Amino acid sequence: MKKYYWILIFSIALITIWFSCNIDHGLYPVSYKIKGKVKFLRGNPPENTDRIEVFALKEFPPQDPQNFIYLGQSGKLDHTKGNEIDYEIQVSPTQYDAVVLLWKEKGYDISLTGLIGIHTTLEQYPLPVPVEISKAYPVVDSVDIFSDWNKVTKEASISGKITYKGDWPEDSSLLLLAVYKQKPTDETTLLFFENIDYTQPLFVDSSSHRLLVSSGKYNYIVLFWVGKTVSKLSDVIELGFYESKNIPGQPGTVDLSTGGKVENIDIHVDFSKIEFP
Repeated sequence: MKKYYWILIFSIALITIWFSCNIDHGLYPVSYKIKGKVKFLRGNPPENTDRIEVFALKEFPPQDPQNFIYLGQSGKLDHTKGNEIDYEIQVSPTQYDAVVLLWKEKGYDISLTGLIGIHTTLEQYPLPVPVEISKAYPVVDSVDIFSDWNKVTKEASISGKITYKGDWPEDSSLLLLAVYKQKPTDETTLLFFENIDYTQPLFVDSSSHRLLVSSGKYNYIVLFWVGKTVSKLSDVIELGFYESKNIPGQPGTVDLSTGGKVENIDIHVDFSKIEFP
């Protein structure tokens, strides 16, 4: 009898081992994450800084500007810790079009207008680089974000309206509104933005803009189009620029004193006059 008892125990043990080896461990909860560092290249946080936070955006820019609130986010980061800050975001398995750093000013809601950093590469700067999260790759590390405090230590502003005429290209992906002291003459000078706005909506008849800038003279305020197949800045297409009121067809100049605010810096886009790839 005792012999049969030990045979039974041994059989149960073998069955248990067999089941444990054949269980689909993928049924257990998986922790999906995006991890990296926020690296500040210049400047110091202004006194009106409330917090900074990293967001993973499934759609960039969101067609509904409020959508980003409900996606992956790091929570408040300690902006007093120095020029490098670790972050981690709990996310769902999918592709994220952009991972961005947002700055929140005291007394104001956090929004995409506070974008001060974006995950990109040297080859694709300043375009966002997507991040793919999957069951095979549940954690993606080294998703670093390079930022610049000088983007939010501006003391003047430019605002206006952008109007569109004609049909939008179906593969429209992103708009870049940029401010330059001088019109770019080659791919290298194209990279030197004084400021850049990623938040302009697509497939609309018009939109408004407000750019924070430093005081000084700006001779080129321009709107660029980015298609879904565009992967580098040299392939973007100029849609339109702020024109001189005295010399139509020529870039207008904006001269800002400290604390100055210049309005009616409008840009008109006619898609029928633009050749797209």
